[in-house]
Amino acid sequence: MTTSSIPVTLFIIGIVVAIIGYFLRIAHADLKKVVDGQSKIIEDQGKLKGKIELVEQESRLKYQALMEQTQLEIQNLARNVSDLSLAVRELIINR
Repeated sequence: MTTSSIPVTLFIIGIVVAIIGYFLRIAHADLKKVVDGQSKIIEDQGKLKGKIELVEQESRLKYQALMEQTQLEIQNLARNVSDLSLAVRELIINR
């Protein structure tokens, strides 16, 4: 190598390093966007899981309330049928 070709070689190496740096910077920016997007997705997923759990809990509570109400109605109906049976029996006996 001669002394005049050293600056040209350094210039070419500098351009190659600059091009590689440019592409690495673009890759870094794209990777950062992907990571930020994943963080947002994970955050949204956590919020949705929380909402799902609230809806499940609410539906369980409504189901339990409905079952209790149904049991009360069945007991009330059984009591009314029993009272009606007694009334019919008294009518038959008193005839």
